[in-house]
Amino acid sequence: MTTGHRAALRTIDDALLAELLRVAVLDAAADEVTPPLTPGHGWTPQRQDWFVAYHRRCRDGLAGPSGEAAWAVVVDGAPMGCVRLKRTAEAGVLEVGIWLRRSARGRGIGSQAMTAVLAEASAAGASAVVADTASGNRGACALLRAAGFTLTESQTPDGRVGARRTLTD
Repeated sequence: MTTGHRAALRTIDDALLAELLRVAVLDAAADEVTPPLTPGHGWTPQRQDWFVAYHRRCRDGLAGPSGEAAWAVVVDGAPMGCVRLKRTAEAGVLEVGIWLRRSARGRGIGSQAMTAVLAEASAAGASAVVADTASGNRGACALLRAAGFTLTESQTPDGRVGARRTLTD
């Protein structure tokens, strides 16, 4: 099912960052958005502080010290989630990550956002993009497959899935 509205990527300024944090806290699991910084799975003050600091660090982009760039995924001006690209140790390869608010899932917004962020990766000169997700995250696995990624399940007990897509001109 696709939405009748077009998802776009927007640079995250302080006003949009405040909206994005509100959306994340109200309509996404903290474990989907942040590392496990504190015991439990909730949106603790530490996780919220990390979220804000992370997005501010990403403002310097792929060439900056963090080697990451992030954009808000917006539909009709409203934030639906976030996508990011990160440099990897492999030359020309970027890692992609995405999270969407629960109410935005299953509406084609993730596919639109992935298409847009892959265009950003290509514009940045990447030859390939990789991703990593939990094998039980059916939505993420389906999104990656639909975007042309090849998925490989880990042979370790952590239940991770690696994904890779070669970019063409």
